[in-house]
Amino acid sequence: MKASTKSVVIFMIVYLVSLGILSSGMGYLYYMNQKKSLIDQLHLEMRYKTKSINAQLEYYHLNKSENFTFYEEGYSIALYDNNQELIASTFKDKTIDFSQLFYAKADEYYLVESLFKEYLNVKYIVLKKSLDVKKLDEILEQITLLATYGFVFLLVLALLLSKIMLYPIKKSISSLTNFMKDATHEMNTPISTILMTFEHMDKNDLNTKQLRSLDRIDIATKTLSSLYRDLSFASFHDYIEYKDTALDVKEVVLERVKYMDTLIHFKDIHIAFEVEHKTIYMDKRKLILLIDNLLTNAIKFSKKSGDIQIDLTEQYLSVKDHGIGISQKDQKNIFKRFKSSYSLHGGFGVGLDIVNQICKEYHIKIVLESELSEGSEFRLVWKD
Repeated sequence: MKASTKSVVIFMIVYLVSLGILSSGMGYLYYMNQKKSLIDQLHLEMRYKTKSINAQLEYYHLNKSENFTFYEEGYSIALYDNNQELIASTFKDKTIDFSQLFYAKADEYYLVESLFKEYLNVKYIVLKKSLDVKKLDEILEQITLLATYGFVFLLVLALLLSKIMLYPIKKSISSLTNFMKDATHEMNTPISTILMTFEHMDKNDLNTKQLRSLDRIDIATKTLSSLYRDLSFASFHDYIEYKDTALDVKEVVLERVKYMDTLIHFKDIHIAFEVEHKTIYMDKRKLILLIDNLLTNAIKFSKKSGDIQIDLTEQYLSVKDHGIGISQKDQKNIFKRFKSSYSLHGGFGVGLDIVNQICKEYHIKIVLESELSEGSEFRLVWKD
């Protein structure tokens, strides 16, 4: 996944999760507010009903009628005397909490109305009614519909904003990538020309100083050549056709050490070998990139007249130096592109990123052991 795509994905996840939490909170508050409004409305309606029933009681009382009936659609009614003894009731619930004027049991709401004037010995009128569930369902449907449309709108808006914000960054990255590709392509011809000229030069009639100058040219040119290969892989990896073949790692290691012979002698570095034959299936150019980057780093960061140990077994390839080492903090980012801990020694932070990419492609495990001022060991463990 590209870094820009990854950033957009992370942004969208954080944005949508935050939006979901905020929307859920707002939806819940809105739902509870609407439910409270329905309950308040129900309470008010029940108060009016008790007044109506009280008026009927007064009517029956004035007419001295002992036979009376009450019916209010949707309501259950109970009448109690001054001692809270039941006189008449249309619902089964006999446990009434007379200490509360208005309360709920599940979705059923009770109103206890105490009468100032008692008619037909009735002191308390108790009403029971269920909350209108259909209205609550309608509110939930409204919230769901609004949330869905709002979510889709904000999602589209977020995608548009992310594209607008990332456009200048993508443009800059694209310009930088194109520059790298063009620069890499232009580097090939002069580097090849210098290497060919150097190889065909007659070095027999040169004095020591001239030979030393040629060694410097050889080192600089091979360093540029190594950088060219790294940049080519980074820039054109998706366009180059690679082919895996059976390779003897030992032969390639010895070949690359010989290739870097001038640099090794220039720093007076001693290289010790313990190498066995090991066959792997890989494109040779990629194996050269792996070995060259590890060897170049070991040589570059070794001290003058230092030692490098190269071990090759059936299980792993190890390149160990006794140079400046890598801090624990830098070890966490050392394999990321453009992350170089050796700011005082130069470097673009590309080589180890390439090593990491190739190792991931071939399921090779990288083990790094390093301490500051003690040196570093990079071990490539072959897959089983």
